[in-house]
Formats: sequence, structure tokens, C-alpha cells
Amino acid sequence: MYIINNRNAFVFLILIFLGVGCTQPNVSDQTPEDSAAALKLSTESTISIRETILGIGGKFVSLFGETDAERILTINSWKPSLSAEVAWQRSLKHETLISEESRKQYFKDYASASIGTQLPNPPEPVYETVVEKGSLQTDALESGTKVLLPFFWQKDQNMNDGSTLIWISKKQYQELVQNRRTEIHLGLFDDSVAYVEGFTDQIQTLIDKLKSSEPQEKIEKNISEIEADIDWKTYRLKVNGVLTDVRAIQAQNVFARYTILANEQNPLILEIILTPASRGTTNLFNLKELGEAFWGYEVTEIGL
Repeated sequence: MYIINNRNAFVFLILIFLGVGCTQPNVSDQTPEDSAAALKLSTESTISIRETILGIGGKFVSLFGETDAERILTINSWKPSLSAEVAWQRSLKHETLISEESRKQYFKDYASASIGTQLPNPPEPVYETVVEKGSLQTDALESGTKVLLPFFWQKDQNMNDGSTLIWISKKQYQELVQNRRTEIHLGLFDDSVAYVEGFTDQIQTLIDKLKSSEPQEKIEKNISEIEADIDWKTYRLKVNGVLTDVRAIQAQNVFARYTILANEQNPLILEIILTPASRGTTNLFNLKELGEAFWGYEVTEIGL
């Protein structure tokens, strides 16, 4: 009996190791190409977005003084390649003002206390949930060139600044597929563009000096142009709760790297990672500025 029991235990451990009896994630068996084509938005579709730093989300974001919070977009109106209206909501935790003051006072008392003073344990921070929300609309999905990153969305305000929001336009998509290049504007600070233009001018001058004493003809380069990789990419997200691999385009320039859904009717920017040049940031020894320099977002789930 002892041998049999041990044998049963051994079999049981093997089954656990192989995952038998465990709940496996529900994964789509569609091809990435078919899955991308099937992502057709309509009224009441939802898109979940998570902020990232260096392409990583979750608790990693909080290390840089940023808030790890997910935005939920609800489609109120969707006309492919023409227009969209969305409502968004973001729930995040803030430390209460009383809690902040209490902890400040504790550390003030601690700093001025004499040797041997018995102080209580520092107070635990107290948080409250704050809900931010707003709405966005665009009529530029046919030929617009400017996107509006969630970083710049304003709460409790309707926004329509002529951008394509978190999609690229049909024109941009077609240019990427056909020529692997298109122009895209992030709507960032003017000094970011000036910084990059000035930097490239300095590099060109240095190259001229290294080549010869005669100035070379300056090659004009559109720094707003992005260039796509020649191969299709695969991006994983949840679609109606099912893990799904979708076909995507990856493109980049000096400002950012983009991962774009390979769907002309829904060219959603699935992921974006900014570079320090996007914000004119050069101080990478400060966690706050480092976080902003490599800030981005990723789409984690779509509900159709």
C-alpha cells in the first residue's frame, strides 16, 4: 500500500508539472492576420490602455514617480477612415491631503528629535480613489497627420484639436504599407523639435569637417517621418477576454517607436514608446525625467 500511495503521489506531481487540471489561458487559434482584420470597432466597443515606461507597465511605472492606472475608452461613434467619438475614464489612487500632512509632520518631528526620543512608527499612507474622465472626437481619420497621446488628455473636457487621437489616418496607413514611410506628428513641445533639428545640424557640421574642409551639401531630412520595418510584427492583447495575437506594423523615428494594428479600417496605435528626444530631455539621471523620457502606453484589451 505504501508503494502504491507513493506511486500515486508521483503521478499526481507529474500531472501538476504538465499542467493537467490547471486552468489554462484562453488563447485564440486564429492567424495574426485574420485576428487583426476581425478587429472592427463599433458603438460601445472598448479599448483598455495601460501606461508604460521603457515598454514596461505595472508596478515598474511607479518606480519613476508615475501613476500606474488603466484608461478605458468607450466608442460612442465610429465611422472607419472618417471620424470617431470616444469617452475615457481613468481610476487612480491618490494619497489624501490629511495623510500627506500627517507623514510630513512625523518626519519633521523625527528630524528635530533628540537622542533617546521614543517616536511611534511612521503613519501609513491613506489613499482615496479618484476618477478622471473626458471625451474626445476626431474628423481626421482619413488624412490627418497628428496624434493625441493619452499623456496630454485633459480630464472633464471635450477635446477636438484635429488629431487622429490614438489611430493613424487611412492615408498614413496606406503610405506605410506601400512605401514603409509616412509623416506623423506627436503634438509635443516645440523645443523638442528644435532640439533634434539643432542636434542633427551639429552632426552634419561635424561630418563635413571630418570629410574635408569644404562644406558638403546638406541633406534635408524630415524628422517627423517614420519608417516601418520590412517584416510584419505580432502583438498580443486580449480580445473579448481571449488572448489574441494580431498582425502589426512597427515603425520608428528619432521621437518614438510605434506598433500599429495591421487593419486599414482600424489602424490603432497598439503601443508607443517615446525617446528622450521627444521631450527634449537630456537629464537621464533623474528618475522623474527618465520616466517621462521613455514614457508610452500599450493597448491591453479590446472589447467588441
